[in-house]
Amino acid sequence: MVSRRELLIVMVGAAVALVTPSHAQQIIMVERGSPERKAILDVVRAAVQRRLGIKVIFQVERLAVLGDWAFAGLRPRTETGGRIDYRRTLYAKNFDPEQDSDTVDVLLRRKGAAWTIVEEAFLPTDVVWEEWQRKYKLPRALFFVE
Repeated sequence: MVSRRELLIVMVGAAVALVTPSHAQQIIMVERGSPERKAILDVVRAAVQRRLGIKVIFQVERLAVLGDWAFAGLRPRTETGGRIDYRRTLYAKNFDPEQDSDTVDVLLRRKGAAWTIVEEAFLPTDVVWEEWQRKYKLPRALFFVE
């Protein structure tokens, strides 16, 4: 038989676990060659290839996971690793070489075993993750190392 005190301790512990903020979890940098890295990059690659109309690989600037959240700061490259001439892609009419960056920032969330894109900034001209940080109550350290 469980005493009232023991039951109260279990209930308080469960409540604390439910309200523990995401920033209390550990941020993990996803290493090259890991299955998780491949799963995340494959999801992003499919979206970028649809937008550009060409096959791409990524130069990974940052790939961090916090619980069921992931942030990918990437530079799309041609299959041979060269810089993409966006004027020769499906994105050509929207590309402004004077303004657009050469990056893709993506916020993903794991649902079950699969990653899905929550937010995407394609060739952003500003720091987009600050808004994502506030909107989803995620720690700055997921997006940026100070």
